[in-house]
Formats: sequence, structure tokens, C-alpha cells
Amino acid sequence: MPGKSVDIRSGRLFPFPFLVLGGAVFFSGMAMLISQPILGVVLMLGGALVLTAHEGTEINPVNHTYREYNSFLFMKNGEEKKYNDIEKIFVNSAKVSQRVYTAHTLKSSTFTNVEYNAYLKFGDGVKVFLMSRKNKTKLLEKLRDLSRSLNTTVVDHTVPG
Repeated sequence: MPGKSVDIRSGRLFPFPFLVLGGAVFFSGMAMLISQPILGVVLMLGGALVLTAHEGTEINPVNHTYREYNSFLFMKNGEEKKYNDIEKIFVNSAKVSQRVYTAHTLKSSTFTNVEYNAYLKFGDGVKVFLMSRKNKTKLLEKLRDLSRSLNTTVVDHTVPG
């Protein structure tokens, strides 16, 4: 991929319930366009902001620059930074716990999962978060394609399994 920047989307900025709410606000705005056009446009814009919001990292291997960004309405905001070289892409595992309460009672259940987090390490020691997945195999497949684009290696620091 010479001459092109590599865009790695980390994930959405808002959790699923907010996405549902953003979708409802967007479609409510569409329904109001005829009767109250200004309010309809404002609601559609607010819903679109939530639905299109994501975060990621953009790397330009030719110019040796990267930027971590937040994107709203497909416009990316983030400061571009220089790097000398890319040392490696590495993967760590992390246990993630979530406590869920049942409706109408104070009882709860705790769910624990393993997530695999990928980072990019530059030659000067700076580490940048790339992405996270629950499926290690799918993450490693994605990272192998990325490592070819960035001409670096993928190192797996997780326990086998």
C-alpha cells in the first residue's frame, strides 16, 4: 500500500443502547421533516452524530505519521504525530467482567470474558491501541493483513488457547 494511509477503526464511541436511541432520534427527525422541518433536521443531525461516531488510528507509512482520531459524520478529528519506525504489532489478553442486574430485584450476575487487545509499538517505545476482539483467531487474521501493509511483525503475548 505505498503512498496510502492505513485506517484502523477501533470501534464505536457509543454503546449499543445509545445507538438504538440515536436511530430512534434520527427516524423521528425524518418523520417530523414535513410538519416541523427545522426540528426534524436537528433531530436527524443529532441521531446521525451518534450513529456515525467511531474511533480509530490512521497511519501513513510513507510520511511516517499517525493520528488517533474520533470521527463524527465521517469527519476525523485528531492530532497528527511523527514516528521514526514501527517496531511491532502485539496482542495482549485481558479479562473483562460485566455485572448485570435483573429487573425488579437486587440480584445480579457477573459475566467474565477474555478480550484480546492489539497495540502498535513504535521504535521510540510509544504504544498505540489498535483494536479489541473477543475472537483471537479473527483478530490475528486482521492484524496479519495490517502487518503486511505496515511492513512489520505481529507478536502474540497471550497464553495459548
